[in-house]
Amino acid sequence: MADPTYAHGAFELLRPHCVRLTMEQTLPNVESLRSQISAMEVSALQGLLEYVLFPLRFSLKTSTSKKPAFVQAVLECISYLLSCTCVKSSDTLHELFNELCCCLPPDPLKRVPEELKLGVASALRSLLCSSSRDVLPVLYKPSTLPELGFAITMLLRLAELEKSREIRLEALNCLEALSLPDLKISVGDLLASFLPGVCTVLTRIICGDPKQGYRVTTAAVKLWAGIVSKVLSDEDLAKVPEKKPVVIGVSERVSELMIHRDKSWVKHTASRLLVHLEKITQHCTADPHWKVRLALVNLGHLLLTRCWNSLEETTGNLLKILVGHMSDDRPEVKARAMEALQEVTKDGPSSRCLGEVLSENLHSLAVTLPRLLSSQDDQGKLHTLALLLGYLQLLGPRLTHTLHSSAHLQRLSAALLQTLELDFCSVKVVEERTPSSACPLEQSTTDGAQQKSFRFFRDPRVLAFIQRVCRLLGYYGDFRLLTDHFLGMYRAHRLPAVLVLNQLVLGAAGIEVEALDGGSRAMNAEELLDVVRPLLEEYIDPANWHLHTCQNSEELGGRLALLHLGTPARPSLSDMSANAWKLCLQLEGIACFAQALGQSFHSLLITALYPLLEKAGDPSLMVSRAALLALSNVSQACGYKDVNQLIELNADYLESEISAGLRLLHQRHGGAACVLHAVLENCGPNLLPLLGELIQDLLPALDQSQDEAAKILLPVLNSLLAYIGKWFPPENVIVAEEPVNDLEHAGSLANEMQEFLRNHIEGQRVARGDVLEEECTDVEPPPETSDSEQKPPMATHIKISKEVAEKCTHFLSHGDPQIRIQALDALRLSLKALQAEENVLLPLAHKIWPCLVKRLLQDEPLILLRAFQVLVSLTVSCKDFLRQRICKDALPAFLNSLRSQAAISSRDGPVYSHTQGFKLQLALLDGLGTLCVSMELGDSDLMEVVDSCMLYLSARQPKKLQDAAVRTLLTLAKMDPDLVWLHLHEWQTPPAAPHSSLAKLEWRVRAHDEYTHNVLKLLQKM
Repeated sequence: MADPTYAHGAFELLRPHCVRLTMEQTLPNVESLRSQISAMEVSALQGLLEYVLFPLRFSLKTSTSKKPAFVQAVLECISYLLSCTCVKSSDTLHELFNELCCCLPPDPLKRVPEELKLGVASALRSLLCSSSRDVLPVLYKPSTLPELGFAITMLLRLAELEKSREIRLEALNCLEALSLPDLKISVGDLLASFLPGVCTVLTRIICGDPKQGYRVTTAAVKLWAGIVSKVLSDEDLAKVPEKKPVVIGVSERVSELMIHRDKSWVKHTASRLLVHLEKITQHCTADPHWKVRLALVNLGHLLLTRCWNSLEETTGNLLKILVGHMSDDRPEVKARAMEALQEVTKDGPSSRCLGEVLSENLHSLAVTLPRLLSSQDDQGKLHTLALLLGYLQLLGPRLTHTLHSSAHLQRLSAALLQTLELDFCSVKVVEERTPSSACPLEQSTTDGAQQKSFRFFRDPRVLAFIQRVCRLLGYYGDFRLLTDHFLGMYRAHRLPAVLVLNQLVLGAAGIEVEALDGGSRAMNAEELLDVVRPLLEEYIDPANWHLHTCQNSEELGGRLALLHLGTPARPSLSDMSANAWKLCLQLEGIACFAQALGQSFHSLLITALYPLLEKAGDPSLMVSRAALLALSNVSQACGYKDVNQLIELNADYLESEISAGLRLLHQRHGGAACVLHAVLENCGPNLLPLLGELIQDLLPALDQSQDEAAKILLPVLNSLLAYIGKWFPPENVIVAEEPVNDLEHAGSLANEMQEFLRNHIEGQRVARGDVLEEECTDVEPPPETSDSEQKPPMATHIKISKEVAEKCTHFLSHGDPQIRIQALDALRLSLKALQAEENVLLPLAHKIWPCLVKRLLQDEPLILLRAFQVLVSLTVSCKDFLRQRICKDALPAFLNSLRSQAAISSRDGPVYSHTQGFKLQLALLDGLGTLCVSMELGDSDLMEVVDSCMLYLSARQPKKLQDAAVRTLLTLAKMDPDLVWLHLHEWQTPPAAPHSSLAKLEWRVRAHDEYTHNVLKLLQKM
């Protein structure tokens, strides 16, 4: 109990301020009283509450002519005083409640400051919150129904029509405190009179302007759920008598306003509330703020637990709310929905008939699913699929019986396949794989699966939901029934059925399945293998496997074999795009099979490995990547370290299949070449013995059809030789010479001159026959060779390169320019591998030269360019054999071409650098230096080369050709510096004699012209 002395002192402090405000209602007096109240102790204020409230209430009663600022200050003072104290008098509560409600005019059109509206709502809420539970029932008597209705109407008007977010929130909070009191008595009969109006206004607020903020929407949802649960609570309705009781002491008009909550009224009200609930659910489910969705989940949980019987018609919609948010993006919403569903299924009256409601809801959803998924936007599809996913999770094992209904299964499959329709409009799908894009498996499998494009949605979350739905179907449903059904859809050319089948297999294996029961229903490996085997056989069936996928696959895939299958010879872009997607989905399916079976996939490896490698070498980049990713998954599932180990340990099987494919090239659709290409990309030199055996089958296959087979197999030979060059690089690597300083260069030059003169004198003496007998005895006779000596066996890569070079020689005169180019490329690569094998290379040069010289003299510029590259590679080891032939047949043609093209390139513009003539000039200029050095040409031939290159020192030539000419002349200068130096000076000012004793030579002096810059640069570098 408070100290009387202390209470008397507090009274003496407050008395002057209260008397002053009672005598004169002014704003300073209100502020003075507020300041004094703030300085007082709470315990002292509680005993003086009635005394302090008197001047404030008196001010409100006489404030009709006062300014709004004064009334606002009084309301703020009352709110502060009530927040510090507790109202224990029922009369005070009732009177103050009415006085606060009268502060605002009943006419909504009359302008009132927003501050005053906020003050009234705050004061009302403070009054309700500070009143004790013993006095609050005074507001909830039948006689106070009109007053309660006036307050509720005023607060609803503020919450709905005001623009200020703060006023709306305060009004909703005050309405919550007024409508949902924590009392022992039942207030359902009173609130039932206001239920239609309150729910209608709150629904309009919830579905109103999204700019109002999530706090307004959340408060309105919470209040809607609270009022409905208060009025239609099953526990409260069970105590309602069958007949309407007579209320004593209430007027007839008020008695008519009282609602009797009998069964007919409850049923009618539930049907009306269903309309509001559907609007609220539709709006709040799509709300971007997670707290609004959380409030909706709490609404569903509250009504399901308290109003299951009274809201029987809305039970399906309430369950729909909880189920639809089981897959929400926010973990708070998802966890609350899961918790609410578990509580609903375990406890309460709802748990007994939940299965029937779920089955009925799933049936209703299946009926409308095709229409919903085809007409909704991506956000709507996400909600519908989340709802479907939740129903499947809750049904669990009961899903098997539901899917035995043909109607359910047909509608569900139709909706899934319709939604998963792929978009084939992308041209990138049919682009051919370029050589630079072909990369080893370990680098190409890090990008993941191919990004898919669908016709009816763009959000990748929609695909994720569909995959989760399919996995649940495979986990809980009849797996054999589902696979048979969707396999029939696939055979009916419904491509999305492949996506469903792949996820069904993962679901049956229990991979990434979101089950609520916590048990394990995954199929064992043996049962799963029996179902997966026919799926794999269907995927790799020739009719589904050997398809046109890009613009060049017709040549590489075997044109005749595709004609036998009835495929058009020239499919359209959309057909090729569909084929590419079909193969990618089937390859993803094989990866899913391996993931689901694990080590048990070994029994299917012999069936799947060759087709996978076949598609790994597919010309379509998208198909090739999908196959490489599938190979990676297969190797991991089967326990291999990587794909290299997978191929190496199954090399004997692959060698047999590739050999059979090469012998029957067109009947096997050209797949053997693709497999061999894929093996080369992903293996090392340890498979060289296997490759040697395959070459024995590959080279004869070239003779089967020199048109079709060559286009398929020559690129494979090029890849084989390129990898051989990488695995076995040439030993004679040329090391760049280190630069020396001027003094060292001068000393070495003097030594060279002395050595030259010494050798010259010695040579003249020997030529005269002036040789001693002792010098003749020093000559040793050549060693005798024995025929019995056996040559060492030829290395495998040397043997392969030799056989390929011999075979490619026959194709140098082929009528198809593309085949000639491929043959020249293969020949050049094989010659690089044979550079150190002179005994092999010399006989080969005899065979190559007659065909090669025709390509050098009588062919197109592009082929001439490739032939020149072959010639440069050949001269590295066969210079003595080719020197005379090149100087007689090839070199004059090269020089004439350079001279004739020099005039053209000097006057054409920058576009000329993109022509075949420019590329040929550049290749000739870059290769002539190496060719002359390798051939050790004589002075006359070398002079012709230098003279031809001088034309490209002109400043009018393209910059790349000038640089190439400079590089070539510097290379020739290393071979004969005097000749190049003298020829350069003929194009420039003659040099001065280094000594007066030397005779002066006559020079032809040239003026400065377009050659001067490059000539001077060359002289400086020499």
